[in-house]
Formats: sequence, C-alpha cells, structure tokens
Amino acid sequence: MRGLPARYGRHLFGAHSGAGGGRRSRAAGLFTGGIAVAAVAAAITIPAAAASASASHTYWVSPAGVAAAKNVSCGTAAYSTVQSAVTAAEAAGTGHSVPTIELCSGTYSEQVTITKSLNIVRASGAVTIQLPATVGSNQSTGLSATTCQVRDAATHTQVPQSVIEICAANASGANTKGVSVSISHVTIEGNWPSSVCYSSLYDVLVEGGANLALADSVVTQAGAYPLNGCQGGVGVEAGFSPTGQIGHATLVGDTIDNYQKNGITIDGTDSTASISDVAVFGDGPTSQIAQNGIQISFGATGTVTGSTITGNNYTGTGEAYSTGVLVAGGGGTVCGIERNSPLVRDASITRNTLVNNDVGIALFNANSACNASVHISTDDVACYNNISNSNGYQGGPSAGANISGLVTKKYGAIGDQAGVSDTGSHDVICDNAISGVGYAPRDSRSQLPNAKPPAWVRPVDVFSFAAAYRPVVKDNRYDGKSYVPH
Repeated sequence: MRGLPARYGRHLFGAHSGAGGGRRSRAAGLFTGGIAVAAVAAAITIPAAAASASASHTYWVSPAGVAAAKNVSCGTAAYSTVQSAVTAAEAAGTGHSVPTIELCSGTYSEQVTITKSLNIVRASGAVTIQLPATVGSNQSTGLSATTCQVRDAATHTQVPQSVIEICAANASGANTKGVSVSISHVTIEGNWPSSVCYSSLYDVLVEGGANLALADSVVTQAGAYPLNGCQGGVGVEAGFSPTGQIGHATLVGDTIDNYQKNGITIDGTDSTASISDVAVFGDGPTSQIAQNGIQISFGATGTVTGSTITGNNYTGTGEAYSTGVLVAGGGGTVCGIERNSPLVRDASITRNTLVNNDVGIALFNANSACNASVHISTDDVACYNNISNSNGYQGGPSAGANISGLVTKKYGAIGDQAGVSDTGSHDVICDNAISGVGYAPRDSRSQLPNAKPPAWVRPVDVFSFAAAYRPVVKDNRYDGKSYVPH
C-alpha cells in the first residue's frame, strides 16, 4: 500500500497493498498515527483575537534574560525561556490585542505549549527552538498534558511528544474556534536519537481547532534521524482524525526536512491547510521507511501550490512506496481509520515541482472494502505540476527505484512509480509536465505490467490499484509529448 503514518501509534500510509505505517500510527505508507496510509480549500483567515498581556503586549526572550529587566529589547529581556514568556502572555488576560513574543538570537532547548493566540517572531540573529536531548531519548517524559489528548486513552492512541504543541480544546477535549498562533523566521528542531521508536513525535502539533500561520521558518529532524523503520516523526501536523482533533495551518516560505515519516500532515474532518512556496525534502533513496512529503487525509482538505517536494523514495520491501503529496481517505477498516472513514474532497495540488518521489502525487479515496474507487465525487485536483523521476528500471531497477509498491497475483510485490496516480471519483488530472525514466510509459510491445523486471510505471496511472471512477485526465505531457493513460 502507500506509505501512511501512525499515531495509534499516530499512523501513516506506505503503498498499494495496505497501510504503511504504524498514531495507531500516522504516513503511504499513510501516517494515520496507527494506520499505514499519510472543494479547493481557501486560504485560512487567521482571527485577530487573543490574550492581552502587559501594557505593551510584547514579551522579550533572550538566553540572558532576567526577570527584573525592563522588557523592551533584547538587551533588557525579562524572559530567558520561550515557555515562560508564553505563560506570562496567556496569564495576562484576553483583550483585542494579540501579544507578541520577540525571540532574541540563541538556541532554546525546551518544549513549548501554547493555548491562546500569540505572535512569535525572531527579534535578532538565528533563533532555534530545540527539543531537549533528555526528552527525546525518553518517551516517558515530555508527553503532552493538554486537553487535546483527552480521548487518547479511549482510542488507544499514543500521547504525543512535541517540540511545539498548539492546543485550543476546551476542558472536555472538544474543538473550539478563535485561537490563532503565528510563528515566523524561527528554526524548530527535534532532537530524537536514531534509536527512538515511538509513533507520536512532532516538531509542531496543532489541535483543538487552533490555527497556525508558519512563515519563513525551518522545521527539521522530526523523529528518528538517521532514519529507522518505526512510523513516527512528522514535521508539522494539523488535526488528528482518530481522536476528532481539528487543526488548521497556513504555511508560506518554510523549509521542512530530515523528517522520519511525513514532512507535513493535515488530518481529520474539518482540518484545513494552505501550503505555498514551501520546500519539503525527503531523505532520498532509503530502505528504512516509506516517507511522504505532504499528506492530506481522512476528511481534511487543503491547497498545495508553488512548492517543491523532493526525495521521498522507498527502496525496501514490505509492499510500500513513498509519495511527494498523498491525498488519502475512505477505505473503511481495511485501509482507513474506521468503518466510515471520511474522504478527502476538493484538495488542490497545483503548480508544484516534484522530483524523485516514487509517486509524485497520489490521489487515493477507496471504498469501504479498499478494493475500488468510491463513486461519491471527491473532485481532487492535480494540475500544472512539473513532476520528474530519474530512478528507473531499464536493464534492472536502479538503486533508487521502488521494488515493492504494488501487489500482483502473477508477480507478487513489484515496483510502483507514477507521476500522478488516482483512486477516486471525478478527480481532475491536467496539464502536468512529467519526465524522467522513473515515470516512463509502458512500451507498446509489452504486456502489463511493464516488461521484466516487473514494475508498474506510468506518467499518469488511473488503473493499477483500483481504477479511478470517471476521472478527468487531459493535456498531460511526458517528455514534452502528449500522454494519454493506457
């Protein structure tokens, strides 16, 4: 199946044959946080309502901060940790002004929990918020204690461990509206050892109905790095379907790299995202884990545009492949999260550059038996993208080619690569420029799948796992020439 994530574990997808990861887990392997899997959404409007703090509503943080200082500049910072400033801002009360936390140059080794509206900005120099090494090496410490985790035990979900958690849930764990957090020009860095094996690891986690606006920031090293095969590690996650948590994210100009499972996950009914001009870098060819650059799953929706997603490339066994962008819903209890697993509808993936991902864009909304496309219109869109892959099969699989993404009766597990693949209903695949030997069309003289060594390779694949239902496929090109799926 696809490489999905985990958090039930929180989990994710991995490839065609089924779940790929392990919440319960969240990644296509999707990251479901437990399950292996991972109309066009409008740009999210961030409400400007939040806590009113001090007279100036500004809190200065410096590694050399002193509590008695004037708190008007980096040289007079009154706070030495990010969390102490957040706590002070939230305790100051609610008003019409959103407090601002100014971070002065330095590395802040701490976890940060935010429950009210705030602006967090870099005041000077390079600023890094980093998970403490003592927390990363011990998953019995530093676990979330927020109201967003009220339903974790009842759903057998691992409690998350995050660098930054934004939670707007009320005391009963229900989602609320109105909490908006903006973060800009900051590096957010995990610090987990390569040996860690835990499904609920996040650099940034957004739940409880909260909105995150993240701009011009770096999110790095979520989960085990160097990689291992465990299914945790997501750079930015908004929402979590198994517990009904909702999250919203607007990402602009960010860089996401060195993640274990997924770069970005938007998950669960009513969760939304607007992702633009973002760079997401997978680890390149790896036999350890089926990564996904961006996953939109199980009732969530969003837009991805003008972004670069590269190097999500699984070379191992285990019936999995990686994706640049994974849109995944439905599947019932077979390859979804529950009997009525929600679909992903109206997601839009346009004008992106996708390089050396096993499947550039995977649209996947299956019926409850996970053996056919749904017939309810999903209307997901993949258009005007540049998609290439240099890992091919001529003369035998190259070192970077996928070898296990599709399960066939005749050959067993074989390689599976496509510029765009579709299992869904009335999805639109148009005007994509697809190139490279890794997506070469089938030779007209060969039988399906492609000639030995067997692999299923297509610029556009609307047939392999479960044929797309009434897709609109038009004006796509392979190596500059018009391509019609066959």
